Amino acid sequence: MSAPRFYGFISNSYTAALVGPDGSVDWFPCPRFDSAAVFCRLLDDARGGFFAIRPEGPWESRQQYLDQTNLLVTTFQTPDGQATILDFLPIGRTAIWRIVETPIPLVLTCRPTFNFGSCNAAYQIEDTGALFLHPAGTEALRLMINGPQTKREQRDQWTIGPGHVVVVLRYAQDAEREVPQLTEPLTNESEMIQRTKTFWLLNRLPYQGPWAHAFHQSVMVLRGLTYRTNGAMVAAATTSLPEIIGAERQWDYRFVWVRDAAYGAEALLLAGDPVGCRRYLEFIFNTVDLVGKPFAAPFYRVDGTVSHGEQEIGWLAGYRNTRPVRIGNAASGQLQLDVAGDFLWVVYLYWLTTQDHTFIRDYWWAIETLVHWVAGHWQQEDASLWEFRDDDDRYTHSQVMCWVALKAGQVFAEKALALPGLANHWAAQAQHVRKAVWDRFHQSGLPYLTQGPRHPQLDAALLTLPLYGFLAPDDPVFRETLTQIENALVVDDRVYRYRQDNLGTAVHPFTLAGFWLARVYHRLGRADRRDALISAQIASMTDLGLFAEHIDRETGEPRGNFPQLFPHAGLITTLVERQNPAAPWFHPWPD
Repeated sequence: MSAPRFYGFISNSYTAALVGPDGSVDWFPCPRFDSAAVFCRLLDDARGGFFAIRPEGPWESRQQYLDQTNLLVTTFQTPDGQATILDFLPIGRTAIWRIVETPIPLVLTCRPTFNFGSCNAAYQIEDTGALFLHPAGTEALRLMINGPQTKREQRDQWTIGPGHVVVVLRYAQDAEREVPQLTEPLTNESEMIQRTKTFWLLNRLPYQGPWAHAFHQSVMVLRGLTYRTNGAMVAAATTSLPEIIGAERQWDYRFVWVRDAAYGAEALLLAGDPVGCRRYLEFIFNTVDLVGKPFAAPFYRVDGTVSHGEQEIGWLAGYRNTRPVRIGNAASGQLQLDVAGDFLWVVYLYWLTTQDHTFIRDYWWAIETLVHWVAGHWQQEDASLWEFRDDDDRYTHSQVMCWVALKAGQVFAEKALALPGLANHWAAQAQHVRKAVWDRFHQSGLPYLTQGPRHPQLDAALLTLPLYGFLAPDDPVFRETLTQIENALVVDDRVYRYRQDNLGTAVHPFTLAGFWLARVYHRLGRADRRDALISAQIASMTDLGLFAEHIDRETGEPRGNFPQLFPHAGLITTLVERQNPAAPWFHPWPD
């Protein structure tokens, strides 16, 4: 099965756009990842708005990233010659630059809408483009065309070329104040290209090993999903791309999940970027509430505020007519007990790697708050990392991550701050959690671990238990659990997260879970199975080296929000571990 073609992803680390193989920008929230989109044809062909440049006659196309940066080249092959578009978002500015080289005329269509297609733009045609205004708000976009161009009869279309054409679309949140400034010196495209290329090239990380292209693409995605102001990482660039076409599993992932971003920060740390990891940790530390529940929600907006509730947008048809389209995420109100452990695990790895005792002391107020809260609440039922709705339980993975939080707190108290009394208290609490997990295992009467006491099915999250040092990979109970997972959840080296939940059947494999399994095989010394799993997951990437949340088991197409942080972080961590068999995180906890 050849790599599927899907959208190209471009970012300026404030927001992102998706560009189709047909030269159309079909997704562009402004001014931030979690803002309303001005182009969202991704979610509705008719109402969504788009920004396309393409030949008028027949064509074939291909796409590639320029020099493994985040600058995207779309090449059209036509009977009359080859045209190229270089697309990028300039760093530090909410704008799309499109550099066109063409021997033939191309058709440019710019049709923005506001608030996810609910409001059409008012047009003011100008000599070199157009001004698009929100008729009931303050937003505006200015289109500027530098090069051969002719206005077509349709108000949102131009003919551009032949020749060299620079097209820039800039966004203003406050039109009255900003519109007069929305003019670019469009003759400086070489400088703008070079500055943008340099930004991405300087953000590469060293890697010597197999699958280097996939590694560097994954680092690029993590950088592209990072909000540059504070180091926060969003879980994905989109909302409401469905896991299953025609079903209801589609959610808004354009927020900073404590868990998902912790996976990203761990990947950056292990790959050699402690600064990127630390920036994320500081972002999350500064969301901690000292009174009540430390994490007000499992995820935050990119500015650190809480997103409340979920809205269904009835006027959009949805991707391939899959409704509903959702804005916001009702999981903001869930209890997800694993997130403190996910976060403190990365704090712990950062400390192990850097021995930065000052960092631990400076944020001890937050660390102590988190660990104390876990010590007092670990026995509660929660929604798990899968964010089940109305199906809480004492999920095994959540309980183990509470144990991780307590173990990290114990080591920090003992080794970094010399607080033996507190260290002993948290060590005792960690033992209580561990005993509870094993007591429930024995009560189940099964020879393997399960998802939870009321959920006796297999769950791919159980693969993480040896990755966090809860038990050894060759522990007999884990080996039996692994065998059961292999039989029930692994098909053609792709891994399902589980088979069933209260929304029905989980139809498609979960891309991150394949990397979990590869890491388990690595720790068991099964190099052949490890590499087979890695190869299978990488084969699930699009032709541009991008992952979605799931892979369609029949067509190979990406399913779910895109690109997704989870699998890209999983790929990086897996490849780094493969290259470092003696790394300290294989045996993380002191005896």
